[in-house]
Amino acid sequence: MKQKFYFGRVKSRKISKIKENSFKNFLKKNNINKLKNKNKLILEIGIGMGENLIYLSKKNKKKSIIGVDPFINGTVNVSDYCINNNVRNIYLYPYVFQKFFNKFKELRFKEIYILFPDPWPKKRHQKRRLVNEEFIKKILKRLKKKGKVFFSTDNISYYENVKSILKTISKIKIKKLKKIITIKTKYYLKAEYKGNKIKSLMFYY
Repeated sequence: MKQKFYFGRVKSRKISKIKENSFKNFLKKNNINKLKNKNKLILEIGIGMGENLIYLSKKNKKKSIIGVDPFINGTVNVSDYCINNNVRNIYLYPYVFQKFFNKFKELRFKEIYILFPDPWPKKRHQKRRLVNEEFIKKILKRLKKKGKVFFSTDNISYYENVKSILKTISKIKIKKLKKIITIKTKYYLKAEYKGNKIKSLMFYY
C-alpha cells in the first residue's frame, strides 16, 4: 500500500482559470531548477496562505525563498502576490515536502521554517503530525553549516513532543524562543484569538 504523506485539504475555495493559468506560468518562470544562487536558500515547509513566506522574501532580498505546501489556495495566493508586485526571489513547490526532498537532494538551507503545522490534537490522529523523529532527522541533513530550524505551534502537546524528540538526537542544540519569529499570519491570529500560548523553538547542530 502506498504511504500517505498528507492528510489535510489540498484546496478550499475554487480557483479561477485565470489564476490557475497564472500560477502554472509562475511555476515555469520561477522554476527551482533554475535557482542561480544556491548558497543563500531559505525554506518554509507548510506556508499556509503565504504571509510569512512573503515577509521572508522582503526581509531577505538577496536570498532565494522556497515555499513547499500541497495546499493550492496558499501557493496560488503567493504566486498572485509575486506577479502583481514583481517579487523575484520566491519559488514554490505545490506538493508534499517528501517529494521536494527526493527531487532536490542537492539543496541545502541556511534557515528552515515550520510554523503552525496542523497539530492533529486527537490522540488517534497524532501519528499524522508532520514534525516527528523521521522528519526532524531529514531536515537536519539539509541544513548548511550554522543553519537553523525554526518551529512554532500553539499546541502544547505538539511542542513538548517535538522538544522531547530533539533531546534524543545527539549534538543538537535547542533554544526556546521568547520573541515572535513570524509576522501575525492567519494561523498566528487564530491562535491568539483562541487565547492559546504560542511556543517556539530554534534548533541546529
